[in-house]
Amino acid sequence: MKPIVLSLAKSDLKEIRERLVEFGNIPPKKFRDSFTWLCSNITSMPYMYPKYELNPNYHKAVIEYDYLVFYKVEKVNKKDRAMIYRVLHGKRDVSPLLESLEMDSIIT
Repeated sequence: MKPIVLSLAKSDLKEIRERLVEFGNIPPKKFRDSFTWLCSNITSMPYMYPKYELNPNYHKAVIEYDYLVFYKVEKVNKKDRAMIYRVLHGKRDVSPLLESLEMDSIIT
């Protein structure tokens, strides 16, 4: 099973690719390969990455170019499934972005 990449994470990935292409000195293929490798890892071992210390609802993995992948392990049809919520650069203040996800899920 592949992890489920949610719409906001897909949007993050698209934005990252566009930025990498725009600046031209960083190959987007290297980033894509790193993300694919991570997806493979969390498919077979979803708990291998640590919980994010500032918001333990998420696991955090670091991939190429200092990007952070935030995901949760949730039960889907009685099986653990990795749900990728965000892919953000490590220099960003990511805590408010994750908190807003939590608030959105409470409101909806």
